[in-house]
Formats: sequence, structure tokens, C-alpha cells
Amino acid sequence: MLKVSVLGPLEVAVAGNQVPVTAQRAARCLAALALACGKPVSVAHLVDSVWDGTAPQTAGAQLQTVVWRLRTSLAEAGLATDTIARRSGGYLLPEDEFTTDLAQFRREVRSARVELGRDRLDEAATLLRSALGRWRGPALLGIGGGPVLAASVERIEEERCRTLEQCARLDLLRGRHHAVNAELRELVGLYPLQESLACTLALALYRSGRQGDALGVLRRLRERLQDRLGLDPGREFMTVEQAILRQSISFSATENRLELRQIERALEG
Repeated sequence: MLKVSVLGPLEVAVAGNQVPVTAQRAARCLAALALACGKPVSVAHLVDSVWDGTAPQTAGAQLQTVVWRLRTSLAEAGLATDTIARRSGGYLLPEDEFTTDLAQFRREVRSARVELGRDRLDEAATLLRSALGRWRGPALLGIGGGPVLAASVERIEEERCRTLEQCARLDLLRGRHHAVNAELRELVGLYPLQESLACTLALALYRSGRQGDALGVLRRLRERLQDRLGLDPGREFMTVEQAILRQSISFSATENRLELRQIERALEG
């Protein structure tokens, strides 16, 4: 079984043994095939993934060489030579012959959503933490690549951010607001213009008895939105800010249930 790990630097293993893929184009090609989750990938898509600038006229022929070298490396590790299968107009990794850490991450997130639907908060939180623990750094760190691969990486990072945020919101409902403050601060630093993250951090600080710090987070977000984008904060920001100012945030079972349903929907992506 081939495992391609993309949640961090690219890692490739066959039957648990690491297979070095050091050539940059080969790494990008394998990453693009793995991210397709068993679906055929066109030559045009692979070319746009592999070349980070204008692809040469001979890109199609060069791609055949890249694939041949990948097949050779995988065959030397014990896989069949057709592990990277040729399909009309492209290539694929057959779904039953490989796995990725991204697929494992997504399975655990889906399982967590099921547990939330059953109001099993502790089990859902455990699954989300396990899913997030599969990340070893930014997706495909250091691999570079063309616009298609870059867009895929951006979407994966958005999945991680969304899951981290919803995990933090779930921890708030479980009364673990002190535990998530540092994690949320790091996230806000990475995504300084994302309103929902700042609101979640503000709620965590407020529930930790730090009303002034909570309002400071919201004030800085307002300033960043206006300075960088010329925008005012949205409805969620205004609701959270007013509730903190009035000290009117409650922790009723009804509100908690509504929050759970919001988390559940957010995890659906």
C-alpha cells in the first residue's frame, strides 16, 4: 500500500517504508495525483501543477519522463509498475492502492460531525484533536508548484483553519476556554482578517474573565479591516461586541445547542 502524506512536507511510504522523492517535479506530480483522491488527472492539470512558471512547449513529453521516474521509484519499493495508471488524457493513482493523511483527516472530521449530531461532545472533540494531530506543518510545505497545485494547498489550509476554529468553539462549550486562548491567538495571528476567528478568541477571553482583552481583540480586528480592506465588521462581530459590552452573554442549554448545530454545519465545509 502506498501512503502519500501531504499535511506538512511531502512524505511517501510503501508498506511503512519511506521512499525518497527528491526531484521537485516528481514531488509536485505525485502530490497532484494524490490530492485527486483516486480520480483521473489530466495532463494539462498536471502540467499546471508541476511547472511554477510558463510551461515549456515540451512539457507534455517531460511529464511522461517524470511519471516514468516515479513509477520506477515506486516499483523499486515493491509496488506494481502501473501504480500510476494511464488514463485517457491523463494519469491516476487507483483509490484502492493508496491512501493519504488528508483522507484520514477528513474521515475523522466527518466522524466528529456524526458525534456532534448525537450530542456526544467529548467524543467529537477527541476525533477533531486526532484529525488535527495529523498535520506536521503547512500542507505540502516547501514543494512550490504551479497555480493549480497552489490553489489546492490553499483549500486544504482553509479546511485546517475551519476545523481548528470549530474545535476551539466546541472546547468553549465544554468549559475549556482557558485551554484554547493560546491556540486561538496563534490562529488569529495567521489569519488576522478572519472575523469568526477573532470573535471566537474574544468569547474565550471573555469567558476567562478578561473582558478588556476580549474587546481589545475586536478593536484590533476592526482597525485591520478598515485599514487594509476599507470594510466594516459584519453581523457576528457586532453581536459579540455588544454582548461583551453589555455582559449579556449567557450559557443556556438552548444557546449551546444552537452553537453545536452551527459547528456541525461549519464542519460540513
